[in-house]
Amino acid sequence: MTLQEQLKQMRDATMNRMPQNIIQVFKDSITEIKKNKLKEKTLQVGDIIPDITLQSIHNETTLLSNIDYTNFLVLNFYRGGWCPYCNMELREYEKLKNDFNIEGTDIIGISAERIELANQTHVKNSLSLPVFTDVDAKLMKAIGIVFQLDEASKKEYKNFGMDLTKIHGNGNYELPVPAIYVINKKREIMHIHFEEDYMTRLEPRELLNIIKTF
Repeated sequence: MTLQEQLKQMRDATMNRMPQNIIQVFKDSITEIKKNKLKEKTLQVGDIIPDITLQSIHNETTLLSNIDYTNFLVLNFYRGGWCPYCNMELREYEKLKNDFNIEGTDIIGISAERIELANQTHVKNSLSLPVFTDVDAKLMKAIGIVFQLDEASKKEYKNFGMDLTKIHGNGNYELPVPAIYVINKKREIMHIHFEEDYMTRLEPRELLNIIKTF
């Protein structure tokens, strides 16, 4: 089953069981991100990703430039291990890890969740690809993929048991738009996939085919 098929199943199931008023809250949040033109304000193809510090699940600090990769690096910015859509996506990249490696490409996952939670995400999804924490979303903010939750969304997240103050270790109530950035050895952006709707993701095999054209 492709990632798109899995996402559709989950999206349909969510829409069927979730009350319409809650669905509307999340739809309004997506609409607001689009209205703010976040996609147009982010770093674009040809721009250089800033060299900002990340933390590994082993609590080791490293600059992005010190992460070892062959020719290209896929930065998978995900919301957190609490997000089932993100978990699905991470697992699909794990399945294709060797195929990406053949094309000289490595993959890392990046979220703003605390290190111990990032480690849980790594373990529960049986990942071998590295997962990093972007503390206080500094890298995500520098790229421009972060938005702040509105009050209605904060309330619903808490109702679902997701306290972002505990997940992120701060009171910023910020999340990244799930995004894929592919960079070369100069940290130059080669490809972007940015989708305001968190239920929509790029098919990993499609990205693999794009990388083959570089």
